[in-house]
Amino acid sequence: MRRILILAGALLCTDPALANELDLSFNSDAFRFRFARPFNASALAWDAGWLHHKDNGEAIHGGFYLTGEASDGANPLQGGLGVRATYTNGDIKDQDGLAFGLGGYLRYVFPRYNRFSVSGHAFFAPEVFHIGESDKLQDYEVRLGYNVLREADIYVGARYVRADYDKAPKAYFDTGMHLGLSLRF
Repeated sequence: MRRILILAGALLCTDPALANELDLSFNSDAFRFRFARPFNASALAWDAGWLHHKDNGEAIHGGFYLTGEASDGANPLQGGLGVRATYTNGDIKDQDGLAFGLGGYLRYVFPRYNRFSVSGHAFFAPEVFHIGESDKLQDYEVRLGYNVLREADIYVGARYVRADYDKAPKAYFDTGMHLGLSLRF
């Protein structure tokens, strides 16, 4: 509960003049809450999020990214590269640790059908980037979105989040399909 209050406090202290993104997604076993924001209208951005699985525990993350256009043209590919720190806390003893994953995201809006987009992210943290009991972290997601309003998308996606541990079994924090809502303000 303390982590949720800290995250909520950080969100309330943001400057409303910059573009923020609030992303909520869920399936029958898990939900993810994510908030993203640029630093002072620069290409550097940060995000924070919480993934909770009803049987397997939770993963809390925070990351920093360099964002921009990854291609030329009238409708460029948007992307970001960076680092994400993720604390995992599984429901079994010795299933906790902090991982520093490298990765990024891509988003493409189809030019002819500009209400549709495809996006995804991938972050991987090998054993050398871990503190605590964890050995490896994988966080992958792909989604197909529909732009309902100028600043609001609904989407269907697939997500795979897994952590490996020294003295405990692997924890799958999410695997499979989910539905979501993304708001930009």
